[in-house]
Amino acid sequence: MRQMLMMKVSGLVVALAMIGCGTTTERATEIIYDAKMRIKTAKAADAQNLAPQELAEAEQMVARSEEMLSAGKGTEAYRLGMRAQLTARIAEALAVANQLEAKANSSEATLESQLDAAEAANRDLQQAERELQELQSTPEE
Repeated sequence: MRQMLMMKVSGLVVALAMIGCGTTTERATEIIYDAKMRIKTAKAADAQNLAPQELAEAEQMVARSEEMLSAGKGTEAYRLGMRAQLTARIAEALAVANQLEAKANSSEATLESQLDAAEAANRDLQQAERELQELQSTPEE
């Protein structure tokens, strides 16, 4: 009876280990896929020009993660895939931030130009008002 119980426990441990490996492999596969999608999103945000180092790191991590997964190292593949996904998110965020900063700078330059034009128009208005007052204050002949 004891031997039979030990065999059942051993079988249960092996089954759980196999399920755990499958889950780790599935999780690694999913996170690698997610990292690839994040890389595509980062590229769509022009990360190759605005955050090239982070994008390259994410791509390299994905490649190494796939190699680890192929070698049966699911846990390591998952961890590296997670790092790749986060690095791709950083690349995307940097690219978007750079784009927004460029837009803000452009808007600021446009605003400064418009303010300069408004100040010039205001100076012209003041000059015209002074000239009008001078004309009004001079007696007519």
